[in-house]
Amino acid sequence: MNVNHVYRIGPQGWQFVQGQEWVDVPAWPKLSHPALVVLDTDDVPSEVWRFEGKPEYATALIEKRVRTEGLVEGAAHIVVHRLIKSPSGFQVFFSAVAIDVWQRLSGWASQQADHCILMTAAGLLCSGIKAGQGRVLVSERHLSLFMQTDAAMSFFSAHALGRGGGAVVGAAQLLGANARGALSMGSKLRLELGGLWGLASETDWVEVADAFAQASDTTPVLMPTAAYTGGGGQVNSVLPALAATAALTQALNPGIDRFAWRAESWVGRITAVTAVVAIGLVGLGIFSSQQAQQQRQAAAGAQKALQELEVRIQAVNKLDASQRLVPVAEFAQRLDSGVRYDPIELLNTLKTHAGQDIRIQRVRLEPGQQGKPKIYRVDGVAPLDASGAVVRFVNALQAAGWSLKAVDPTDSAPGAFSYELVASVAPANS
Repeated sequence: MNVNHVYRIGPQGWQFVQGQEWVDVPAWPKLSHPALVVLDTDDVPSEVWRFEGKPEYATALIEKRVRTEGLVEGAAHIVVHRLIKSPSGFQVFFSAVAIDVWQRLSGWASQQADHCILMTAAGLLCSGIKAGQGRVLVSERHLSLFMQTDAAMSFFSAHALGRGGGAVVGAAQLLGANARGALSMGSKLRLELGGLWGLASETDWVEVADAFAQASDTTPVLMPTAAYTGGGGQVNSVLPALAATAALTQALNPGIDRFAWRAESWVGRITAVTAVVAIGLVGLGIFSSQQAQQQRQAAAGAQKALQELEVRIQAVNKLDASQRLVPVAEFAQRLDSGVRYDPIELLNTLKTHAGQDIRIQRVRLEPGQQGKPKIYRVDGVAPLDASGAVVRFVNALQAAGWSLKAVDPTDSAPGAFSYELVASVAPANS
C-alpha cells in the first residue's frame, strides 16, 4: 500500500505530513484516509534490559520492573520492539506507554474509517537494524541511539538543555561520550544518523553528526532526508520514509488489523505482477502478428506455397487449439480463485456481520490439499449469553457465499468457536 499520510504525535501536539508539506493539526482528528501515526513524546520511556527466565514472560517482567523503578506513573502498556534470547535468559528493547494514553490512542485508531497503523519512535529507531549496525535519531531536543552486536543490544539517549542547533550539537556530544565504550567493543559498528523532527536544514544534521563522531570516535552516515515546508518553517526529516518501511514490523495494532494492512499491501504487488503479465501477453500478440504479416508478404509471389502454408496453419489450429488453451484456462481459474478468496473482502464481511457481541481473534488462509479448495480458518469468541449472535453470524456468512464447517476451537475460553470457510457460490446479493 502506498500511504502518504503520516501523523506525528509530539511533545507540542500533532503534525500531519503529506507530499512535501507539513501542518499542525488538532489532536485526535477524524480520518477518512489510511494513515501512519507515530507516537514521539518525551513521556514514553524506552530501555534495553536483561532478564533471567523465559522470554514468554517478558511483558510481565518488564511491567513489574517499570512499576518498581517508576518509569511510568500507574499502569503501563509494554511494547516489545526486539528480543534476543541467551542461554540464561533474554535481552529486550521496549517502550512503556501509560495505560490511559494507550487506551485512548488504540481506541481512536480503531474508530477510523480506514487503516490507521500505530507506531512509536523507538520502533522506528530499531526497525531494520541488524547485528553490526546502529541508528541515531534526533527528534526536537531528544536524541536516541540503538545498536546491536552479535550478542547484545544497547540503547542510549540524551536531551538538549536548550533550543536550537547549538543545544542539539551539545546533546550529540554527550550521547557520543556515553556510548563510546559500547561502540569501542569488538569491531566497528555501522551507524546511521537522521532527524525525525526539528532541525531545518541538512547542514544542521552534518554538525550534529560531526559532534557525535568527535565524542564517540565513530562517524555516523547521514540518512537520506526530505524537506517539508509548513506554517512553522522547513523541516528536513526521515519520518515519512522510515515510518512506511517500519509499518509492517513495528505496528502496535491488533493482529487482525495488521493482517488487513499486509493483505492490502499484497493486493498492490499482485496487481503489479498481473499488469506485467498482461503487458507481456499484449507484446507477444503484437510480435506474433508482425511475424505473420512478414510471412504473408514474403509469400506474396508464391501463391502455391502460401496456400500450403495456410493449410498447415489451419491443421495446426484444429489439432492443437485445445492444448494451447489449457494454460490460459488454468490462469483464468487461478484469477477467479484469487477474487473469491480476496482477504480484504473476507475481512470486511467478518467485520460487518460480527457485530458488537462477537470478537474475531484470528483469520488464517490454509492451502487446499490434493485438489481440495483453499480454506480460511476463522477463530473467535462470543459471550455465553449471545448464542443467537453466532447463529446470525453463520447465516450471514453462508448468504455471502461461504460454506462453514465447525472445528475444535484453538482457544479454551468460554464461548470460543472456530470455523473452516470454503468459497462455495457467489453471494446471494451479487
